[in-house]
Order: sequence, then structure tokens, then C-alpha cells
Amino acid sequence: MLNIGFIGIGQMGRWMAQHLLESGNHLTVFDTNQDAIRPLEEKGALVAPTLQDLGGKNEIVITMLPNSKIVQSVVTGTGGLLSSMKPGGIIIDMSSSYVLSTKRLAQECKDKGLTLIDAPVSGGVKGAKEATLTIMVGGRKEDFMKVLPILQCMGKTINLVGETGAGHALKAINNYLSAASLYATTEAMILAKKLGIDLTVALETINKSSGQSFSTHYKFPTFILPRRFNSGFSLDLLLKDVKMVTALASDTKVPVFLAAVIEQIYEAACSTGEQSPDHTEIVKFLEKLCDLSLEDKEHQFNFDIH
Repeated sequence: MLNIGFIGIGQMGRWMAQHLLESGNHLTVFDTNQDAIRPLEEKGALVAPTLQDLGGKNEIVITMLPNSKIVQSVVTGTGGLLSSMKPGGIIIDMSSSYVLSTKRLAQECKDKGLTLIDAPVSGGVKGAKEATLTIMVGGRKEDFMKVLPILQCMGKTINLVGETGAGHALKAINNYLSAASLYATTEAMILAKKLGIDLTVALETINKSSGQSFSTHYKFPTFILPRRFNSGFSLDLLLKDVKMVTALASDTKVPVFLAAVIEQIYEAACSTGEQSPDHTEIVKFLEKLCDLSLEDKEHQFNFDIH
């Protein structure tokens, strides 16, 4: 039984923390949103009044935060984890952070006798709720083996993908592919509707053909065509990951022509759309340009997810 601290009780973090608690660990949570913490407190989690209190009580601390800047503040800021955790402690950053920031932060932790491992996730709120997340880990193999039982409480596919920072790099690459696929599917569906093709038939057919993707199997029938737009992952955060890929490509001198275009498309969608839109609302951007809605009130969508 471990003493684990969890910082960042958002839409995904809430479920991840709950799985840790239900696995028999002593869990202490911290978030600036007290309403988010309450369900975990009711299930037996301790609530830390400050980051310093959380860091001092736990040998392992997980961060699930929006970006590198916030992670940096939580770790190195006044009363942060560097000043409160005991030597030998491990920080697992499960946020979508920037690779170079992660590497610098890992070195700062090392200088204080702490270990930082990056372990970002894929699978969305659904994966977090069902403990089926894919977790991409960057770090030393011996450190990976230490935290593997913890990660197994939250995810199904857990891979050590490389050294520190590699997990965050692969997460950004994965989300770039997701963004590109989603937008390509949006263009395809609008074109299909313009040509008079039934979108239910189109998706069912594509999902048995070479053009299938997670967007055609899951995102379109679940969030877009029913106009729910409630995947739990924002357009701003997806844009952040695409920008991370173009920045990494620039740093490593790798041409990413399509990524640059995708970044511009999502940037435009963020600047012209609603406040804090869900990432699946990228479809609204093209609908406005084409003066065409993909809404289909006549059909219920219940496709298998592969």
C-alpha cells in the first residue's frame, strides 16, 4: 500500500485518482477547484490544504495538469514539490507537457534527489473512467518498473517508449495524428453530405474500408453527428499539442508540411469559434465556411469502437 499524491482533479484526473484509491492506496489530492475534489474526499481520499502539505506526506506524486508552465510552477514554485518531497521520491507527470521543459525539470528534480518520469495518457474521459488508458512512459527502465503497478491501476496499455521526455513527445505526435485525422474526416463528411450521401451509410461503409479511423468509428458517431461535442478534451489543448509537434520538428530540423497546415486550421478554428470549445467542434469551423450542417436528427449512431 503506497502513499500517493495526485495534483489536478479534472475530467480525466478525477477518474484516474479514483482508480488509485479503489486499488487500496492511501491517496491525497490537491486542486484549486474544491468542487472537483469533493467526490474523491467522500470516497476516502485525503485533501491537502497546500502543495507543500501534499509533497511532504507522499513518496510518489502524480501531476495531471493542462501544460508545462503549470507543472513547472507546481514542482519548482514556492512551497512546491521540490521543497517538500523527501529525497528518493518520484514525480509522475501525466500531463501533456513540452519535451524540452520536461527534460529540464527532470534534471532539477535529480539535483534535489527526486526522480521525474513523464507518463502522458491517451483515451480521453472514457478511457480514464474505464481504466483503459494508453500510457506512454519516458524514463529509466528501473524507475518504470517501480511505478508500473501504479500506472496499471489507471491504464491498460502501458509502454516505456524511451528516455525522459519521450512519453511527452509521443503523446504530442499521437495527438497531431488525431487532429489531422479528425479534420480530414470532417472534410470528407461535409463533401459526402454535399453530394447527397447518407452519412450513416458513409460511416458504416468507411469503417469497413481503408479510410477508417478512430474519428470514423468513435468521434463522429458519438460526439459530432448527435451534436453532443462533449468528449472532455478542448480544442485549445489539441492545438497546443499540434504546436508542440511543429516546435519539436523545428528544433530537430524535420520538415512537417502537413502539421504546419493543421496547426493553421486549428488556430483559425480557435480564434473564430466559441469560448473553450470541445475539440470535436472543429467541425463547426468548416460547416460555417461551407454553410452546411452535418446534423442528422433522423438516425441513431451506435457503431462498434475498434
